[in-house]
Amino acid sequence: MSYKLLRPLGLTCVWAELRLGDRASGRQAGRCLRACAGELAARRALTAVFQEGLACRDVFLDRGFREAGCGALLAAKAGEIVTLAAKNRQRAYLTARRADRGSLETARRLCESFRYLTLDVPAESFEQFEDVCGAAGVTPEPSALCPSPPDAAVFLCGPVETVFLPGKCVKLTLDGAGETVKGGREIGRISFTLPEARRFDLPFPAAPLLSAALEAGTVTPGEVTVAAAAVR
Repeated sequence: MSYKLLRPLGLTCVWAELRLGDRASGRQAGRCLRACAGELAARRALTAVFQEGLACRDVFLDRGFREAGCGALLAAKAGEIVTLAAKNRQRAYLTARRADRGSLETARRLCESFRYLTLDVPAESFEQFEDVCGAAGVTPEPSALCPSPPDAAVFLCGPVETVFLPGKCVKLTLDGAGETVKGGREIGRISFTLPEARRFDLPFPAAPLLSAALEAGTVTPGEVTVAAAAVR
């Protein structure tokens, strides 16, 4: 086992590399993995990014590690993602729990690309969304008055009532929203790019690290470009 301190995108990371010979027994592999988990815990590592295809995640997750996700990254770039994936750009649909910076930015970005926007947001937040959308030249409509099916939908949270989408609608569902969203086509192939000076080359998935950097504030949403987005 070897450990190396790295700082991709301004994050402090410990890269752990385990090499097991072809003749290593399951017991030997287990001891090695448990020792690695103990060493990472001693170094105060709490979140793990696993190499693709690694089959021993549970050894770490059962010991309190959290697997890094891409929620912050997807939420920050949601408007751009569905815009790239949608073939038709008449109407977009947005569900959000509150009017915060991220949800308002998503609404603004959707209004730049779609002619109409349907909002499923708390009544007390509607006016804030209305101001942002109005500045982009779109008058949003509450979900109860949606006159036509959407071409694209972003669910930053789960809708209170089940939403049924047409088969052509592309959707991005976050924060457990999938259980109350029926129909549509999930966007599943997404790639991102960074400015040349901020790119890094490490042998594990880059998206979770990029998401963590956005959460930590060491990377800004404006530095991230959605290179491609397509339905599964």
